[in-house]
Amino acid sequence: MPKDLCPARGPSMNTVRIRTDGMLADGDRVVQTSPLGCLGLKVDLEPGFILRSFFAMVTAYPLLAEVSPFLPALMEQVRSCPASGCSASGLQRLQLGRAVDMIGFPGPPRLEIYTVFQGIDLGNTVEIKPYGLEDLLDIGVELGPTRHMVFGDKVDVFEFASVFNLFELIDGIAWSLSFHGTPRQCRI
Repeated sequence: MPKDLCPARGPSMNTVRIRTDGMLADGDRVVQTSPLGCLGLKVDLEPGFILRSFFAMVTAYPLLAEVSPFLPALMEQVRSCPASGCSASGLQRLQLGRAVDMIGFPGPPRLEIYTVFQGIDLGNTVEIKPYGLEDLLDIGVELGPTRHMVFGDKVDVFEFASVFNLFELIDGIAWSLSFHGTPRQCRI
């Protein structure tokens, strides 16, 4: 059994940085072998990280494509996109966050916790479903907060700092982007 499943573990121990070139690293140490041991580590995104960097990571570590059943099809779409200039107006950045909703009526009370991947423009959230990958690849990505909405009341929304591990980042982005697939000619 390998001594260290995530060879990038160095000074930060429980954090792995995703560089803009898609490589997983801790300081100047880069993961050269299997990235699976990094899946549970806290993620830090290098400044300048864009959605294309996410797909560069999956290209550099093909085993990560098995984390989500949607990644192979998304990777194929990315290969058909231009090498640069893939950004849409009306989106300043993309943000991966969490939502915690308390739901109490009708029916029994429940708590729903889920990951959201959305656009941000002028401080407002923007739904990204209408955009294709060719509109998103060169937009910056950041890790956002956890938003807690109490019983559907948009007045009572609380925000908390969040931590994402590598698995949550991959699965959350892939899940959200799996809803994109409408050809440009069919978009409204």
